[in-house]
Amino acid sequence: MHNPAWRPAQLHTGRLASIQHHFIDQRPAVRSTAKPRVIHTLPVHMAVAAGHPAQALQPQYLVDALTRQLNIQTPAVAQRPDWRLEAVPAGCRATDAEQGLILIFATANLEGVRLAYTAIKMLSVTPSRRFGVLFSGAPDREFAQRCQERLAAGARRFLGIRVHELGHLSAPGPDFSADLSRLAGEVSRLLENSFST
Repeated sequence: MHNPAWRPAQLHTGRLASIQHHFIDQRPAVRSTAKPRVIHTLPVHMAVAAGHPAQALQPQYLVDALTRQLNIQTPAVAQRPDWRLEAVPAGCRATDAEQGLILIFATANLEGVRLAYTAIKMLSVTPSRRFGVLFSGAPDREFAQRCQERLAAGARRFLGIRVHELGHLSAPGPDFSADLSRLAGEVSRLLENSFST
């Protein structure tokens, strides 16, 4: 025999059971028709001298900061690529043959120039490669410019390679965001040219 006092509770339970599919049942997953993201890997060779100043831009910080900046500055369209920077191990002769641009991060001193030149010589086994060189750790921009000119002249004279000078990037400070944005713009243009040729 049913107790009439339970009748409202039974009706409420029945109502919940009839509408539970609105809240509990899983809906079929909607398949995305968008094309998968393209990931472009930019190899970065570290020509960092033993005397790389502690107050200079550090290699891992550069990799992280430039990766973020490249992804921010790329137009936000469905087909846009995602940029990933990948350190090239010291002594590596070559990376993926499809890579058209290699970024060289060097200490702005004589040893850094020598290490950067050695890296360019080892990595230039693929003739179509381009090299963008960024220095850090110079006491001033004039000194960094002299390092760039010395490296560019050596690469042009002895290797027949034109080095793309990306300038000098100081450790994070008041002008770091603007300098990083400028660097990302130049790297992005070099990358686009590499993929179009």
